[in-house]
Amino acid sequence: MSVSTSFFELLQVAVGNREELSCVPTPEEWEEIYEMSKKQSVAGIAFAGVERLPQEQMPPGKRIRQWAVKAEKTREHNARVSEDCRVISRFFEENGFDCVILKGQGNFAYYPEWLQGLRSAGDIDVWCWPKSKIDGNVNVNVNPLNSKILEHPVRRVIEFCLSKKRGEYVYYHNLDFPVLKKTPVEVHYRPTWLYNPFRNRVLQKWFRQFTAHNSQFTVHNSSSEALRRAELGAQFTVYDGYKIPSVEFNVVFQLLHLYKHIFEEGIGLRQLLDYYFVINETQAEIATKRSSDYENGSNNKDNNNNQDNIIPLTPSTIELIERLGLRSFAGAVMYVMREVFAMPEEIMLCKPDGKRGRKLLNEIMQGGNFGKFDERYKWAETSNGSMDYRGASYAFARLRHNFQFLSDYPSEVLWEPVFRVYHWFWRKCRLWRWE
Repeated sequence: MSVSTSFFELLQVAVGNREELSCVPTPEEWEEIYEMSKKQSVAGIAFAGVERLPQEQMPPGKRIRQWAVKAEKTREHNARVSEDCRVISRFFEENGFDCVILKGQGNFAYYPEWLQGLRSAGDIDVWCWPKSKIDGNVNVNVNPLNSKILEHPVRRVIEFCLSKKRGEYVYYHNLDFPVLKKTPVEVHYRPTWLYNPFRNRVLQKWFRQFTAHNSQFTVHNSSSEALRRAELGAQFTVYDGYKIPSVEFNVVFQLLHLYKHIFEEGIGLRQLLDYYFVINETQAEIATKRSSDYENGSNNKDNNNNQDNIIPLTPSTIELIERLGLRSFAGAVMYVMREVFAMPEEIMLCKPDGKRGRKLLNEIMQGGNFGKFDERYKWAETSNGSMDYRGASYAFARLRHNFQFLSDYPSEVLWEPVFRVYHWFWRKCRLWRWE
């Protein structure tokens, strides 16, 4: 059995889909497994799998002790980043903005108790939009769908951040906001985007609908079971002192996040594991709702899971996934979920796509977390680490990299260079001032 297979089985033990490894790795193989876990930024999660193994399958004692130290440091780091999430959320709310924490610490809500704190934390992604003002008091949320608003939410957020930290690089969807000492912060005025302008228009309209109705939110404690009792109509959930999006939002948004990263920096198993638990949580909510409907005398057979169709979230969500062109990529992701985490097919988004899935899994294992270990991604770096200018050579190298996905995801590959030209003008001419 290959080392990568043992690594996958260890992750399956960690998430609760396997009780033991099919064979015991040698001490040398355990070292390779440990290095794989670090490469994919899932060392803490893998250690949880080690703790659940039978005694006779444990790695050597020295490796366990070093692994345990790293896992404890991961818990300490997570505690600090979670506190920083509360700090940055209060900062924006006190300055007239609503905000939610995207990805990262927000995904803790879906992790089981034995994995709490063991996910490797990164930066903080906070999605912000302005509140409206009535008689000088910030008390009502802006409705971005209202054409009478005098100032666009994107402009408000960008100008506020630049007034606090001048000279930051403004992207189409976010900007760096280094206001915390130890934790990087990215402020999003758009959660993400698509290169295809027609699909992107659909996506941005969907995002605005969430902020337009952000008065709908529920407050829960830190347990995942409490989240499962949330009303499906709630747009946001207060978790651990900060807001996170609803599960239904995340099942689309985080699929998009994975999709974008295959054209940008590469993705790792840490992001796939996040999405694994998002899907689990989505299925749990659906099961809860079905149980409630059954108790109320409703038995809608059309809601039964079908492996040829996306899971029945809501009609609008199903339609959105199709309209955004994510069906093929979702099939590739489901293949990775099955191979790596042993996800049961009955809870998958759609039928696994082996051809695209094998290519995606190879990208993940070769590049590691965010493609940092893939020599093919060296074109994404600059000599001084700046993102201000990377030149034509970068653009051509990126296009060459993305063309390997042309047959799988043609829309994004072909629209990327067009968007790149538009984005250049958008930044240089500060077009966000007229949005």
